[in-house]
Amino acid sequence: MLNSDFLPGYLSQSENIEELPKQSDVVIIGGGLLGTALSYYLAKAGVEVTLLERNDLNREASGTNAGSFHFQIALHQLTENMTEADDKRLVDETKLMLDAAKLWDDIEKELNADLGVHFTGGFMVAETQEELQVLRDKQRIEEAAGLETHVMTGNEMREFAPYMAPDLSGIAFCPREGHANPLLVGPAYAYRAHELGTKIRTNCEVSRIEQITGNPGYRFKVHTNRGTILCNRVVNASGAWTAELSSQLGLNLPMGLSGLHVNVTEPREFFLSSMIQHIGRRLTLKQTANNTFIIGGGWPSREEKFPLRYSNIWESAAGNAAVAVRVLPMLKDVQLVRVWSGVWAYTNDFKPILGESEKIPGYHIAMVPTGFTLGPMVSRMLAEYMTQPGTQNLLPKEFHVDR
Repeated sequence: MLNSDFLPGYLSQSENIEELPKQSDVVIIGGGLLGTALSYYLAKAGVEVTLLERNDLNREASGTNAGSFHFQIALHQLTENMTEADDKRLVDETKLMLDAAKLWDDIEKELNADLGVHFTGGFMVAETQEELQVLRDKQRIEEAAGLETHVMTGNEMREFAPYMAPDLSGIAFCPREGHANPLLVGPAYAYRAHELGTKIRTNCEVSRIEQITGNPGYRFKVHTNRGTILCNRVVNASGAWTAELSSQLGLNLPMGLSGLHVNVTEPREFFLSSMIQHIGRRLTLKQTANNTFIIGGGWPSREEKFPLRYSNIWESAAGNAAVAVRVLPMLKDVQLVRVWSGVWAYTNDFKPILGESEKIPGYHIAMVPTGFTLGPMVSRMLAEYMTQPGTQNLLPKEFHVDR
């Protein structure tokens, strides 16, 4: 049970805009989920940390996603002609997801906060026979990784999920999937990190990272709109802007950016406890505790330059809603009440970029395409890497910055 005397409160805005410290062992750039979680795990290990965020905490991708835990293998992870090597890769990726799930099991206890974490299962639906075969093919790999999934068709499917379109070709149900509230997780990490000594500065935009010599104990000077700060180690956790900052130091990262829509409906009587995804079309769907439906799935939005937010595209909102109604017909007369957009950063191989650059000692990157599901776990992995020098195999080679 949570101790109500110690639930996270609000960080002091007056402190967040105080003068920048002159120096810090670690400077983390980015106040999203990865940056705040990493600041917590480092501070918990006794590391001096300063977190810099150019806007407000949790304002970009970390606070604009749908908060889903995706553990089932998705279409983008599959190749056209699967090999044994592909099978092994997917088994490893699924095992990583299960490790993340274990952390989510305990995160509310760790932070002593109600973060809306629920493991109520997740569906992946198929409309065609080809898509159904994909569900069956990936189930074999998920089983090898230890992830429980059940493929159902016909009457079994209709009895198990009577609210879904009866003519779907099939569904896969994963009891382990779930969701949390993305508006709460990052701020809770930040609050606990601050309690442990992390200095947090918001509205503090980093313009340049300078390598320095001749100053014992400090390898970098970080330039911001509020002055400079010396540090021994830098962690770039700026999400969509990771490549832009890294390029200043000569690192060219294989990254892309996309704006994504999220749609919220009016409330209806609660009936959908599990999340829904589509194996072949862009859809994620769940019903919240206040009975509204959150509809997402990767429909694009229009790029805008910071500090503007990515803007909405009507065709995306309409297309996303149409797929939701196809899968869940009872939504046909439900009204959309709010649409917003966030920015999504991804790598060419959809794997995280995590760890220290061998080319630039002391410069670390924390960037994860599936940032909400994996964010807390990879932040803890990076903190262990940074606080346990010489320990082997803390970070997978395929995540390395210089790969």
